[in-house]
Amino acid sequence: MREEALHALFRNAFPKRRGLTGPGDDCATLRPPKGSLLVQSVDQLVEGVHLLPTAGPSAMARKLLRRSLSDLAAAGAKPWAVQWTVAAPTEKGGAWMRALMHAFLKEAKVWDVPVIGGDLSTAPHVVLTCTVMGLARKAPVGRGGARSGDSIWVTGKLGGAVESGRHRLPHPRLAEGRRLLEKYTPHAMMDLSDGLMADLPRILRASEVGATVYGESVPCNTKASLASAVAEGEDYELLVVLAPRQARRASSDALLQKVGWTEIGVIEKRKGLRWKLDGTLWKPQVKPWGHTW
Repeated sequence: MREEALHALFRNAFPKRRGLTGPGDDCATLRPPKGSLLVQSVDQLVEGVHLLPTAGPSAMARKLLRRSLSDLAAAGAKPWAVQWTVAAPTEKGGAWMRALMHAFLKEAKVWDVPVIGGDLSTAPHVVLTCTVMGLARKAPVGRGGARSGDSIWVTGKLGGAVESGRHRLPHPRLAEGRRLLEKYTPHAMMDLSDGLMADLPRILRASEVGATVYGESVPCNTKASLASAVAEGEDYELLVVLAPRQARRASSDALLQKVGWTEIGVIEKRKGLRWKLDGTLWKPQVKPWGHTW
């Protein structure tokens, strides 16, 4: 399949939006609405790392966009535009490439986010990248604002994403992220792509604080052990740090309760991450998550 035919596919599929120009030129033009902040993130999907080589093009395209949108969820932003790049071996063939393209466009339509451009190339292995742009009403809080006495919360349930196959089609918590940012002003927020054991310490380091997590409070997915829930990645839930007053308000939020909304620990002045289980110190006998198969 000729490269120009692929470019034409995206030009023809672009839905006209105010403030955006679509594919076809060297650069896209973006004019965010007045009063909105433009936030941006880039992510990638590598064959054999984020999905097994046996995964089809549709699975790759859908996971690429969804895991990228999860970063916007952690920023409390609404998806506005997306760009992507594709590098794949020539032996994948035209049918494979068409399936990849159509799946990405279809998924972008599901999330109501226009595809404004991208790039194509050849490579020994499939490497996809995705740049997502979103609009936020307030500045994202990032990871560095956690304070001693704050409480630690997660959306949904954790663990077993790869074994169950859920990692192939994550659900970015976009509505929940916006609700949290706009109504409850978290002190820190990020998405759980690498697991609680790996991701929570990133907030603690950025905020220069410590924490205790109560193992009995961690919400586990069906058939997932506690060790799996704290160590494994690919859940794409939100990890949120809230001041006590805001936490009390958010605890009864219907939108958050619908997906699952659980307090799992507390931020402390003493640095380091401590685990407790039924009142006693507990050390998970597992290693932090890594993208290996």
